[in-house]
Amino acid sequence: MNPKCLERHQEEDNRPGISQEDPHKTQEMEKKKRKCRFSAEEQEIQVKEVMEHQLFVTSKLPISRREAIWQQIVDKINSVTKVQRTVIECKKRWHDCKRRTKEKMSRNRKAALQTGGGSPAPQEALDHMEEMVAAVIPEEIVTGIQG
Repeated sequence: MNPKCLERHQEEDNRPGISQEDPHKTQEMEKKKRKCRFSAEEQEIQVKEVMEHQLFVTSKLPISRREAIWQQIVDKINSVTKVQRTVIECKKRWHDCKRRTKEKMSRNRKAALQTGGGSPAPQEALDHMEEMVAAVIPEEIVTGIQG
């Protein structure tokens, strides 16, 4: 975990007059709290687990089974970090990761297909996580259906 993030969480936990069970916290204080970004380790665990359970093929599993799998993934992520993640946060992170990867793949494809003079536009390299995510994204989603 990022040391600055850990310090911030420890400072929030040690504020005078505020305990974790204090029911009198104002909504303003709730809004100001923000969890740290997912670490590289958390992201890697998430991507590997989603790929292992093939959660990208969600229509073939009953909802109860998908939720149980997401809970297992969250438990694995929470076992390596002090910041406790929820199923909703992990699902959102997976969705955002897929979206960013698709956008980058689409920009690369668009740059490769551009016409005109000069050298072709440089393509953005996919990092290790993005390559893993790209492996589960069908080509039609990026390129569109040819016809």
